[in-house]
Amino acid sequence: MNKIFFISGVPGVGKTSIIPYLNSLLPQNKYKIFDFDARGVPNNADQKWRISETKHWLNEGIKLIKKNKSIVVCGFSNPDEVNSIIKHESPEVVFIFLDAQPDIIRQRLKNRYTKDGIFDKTQKVINKPVNEFIDSSVQFAKQIKNIFKKYNYPIVDTSKLSPKEVAKVVADIMQKN
Repeated sequence: MNKIFFISGVPGVGKTSIIPYLNSLLPQNKYKIFDFDARGVPNNADQKWRISETKHWLNEGIKLIKKNKSIVVCGFSNPDEVNSIIKHESPEVVFIFLDAQPDIIRQRLKNRYTKDGIFDKTQKVINKPVNEFIDSSVQFAKQIKNIFKKYNYPIVDTSKLSPKEVAKVVADIMQKN
């Protein structure tokens, strides 16, 4: 049975990094993989934007399921929000949460947003200074992880795994669901 898979987590846990590996691990005639942010992220991205994008990906998933494919969407999604959007007649939605230790998330984001270890103080991410964005991502990781635990969704700790290894774990979970 074809499904809609959301691979979620805060920035820095490896969602985007696993996409090429998932593409090589999953049969392309059965799975279509997307980055949640593929259509662009506005400077003022907020919950309203995220819900709008979630609706878009759910609709894309329904179209693909009609073509006998599953959709995989890698990017931040909140199960509470998605569950409030989907209807009873919707296809099955499966969530997998990517997590990492706070210091790992912080280091990965620092590497992403610095040049030679130095922040551009004028740079903003989702309308926040980089340091504030990193701090909020690290703090929010705990909260969103608790939402995934509440639903008993799979959680993959990416702290000590390469993107290729994470993709293998995720693909195994997907193929068992």
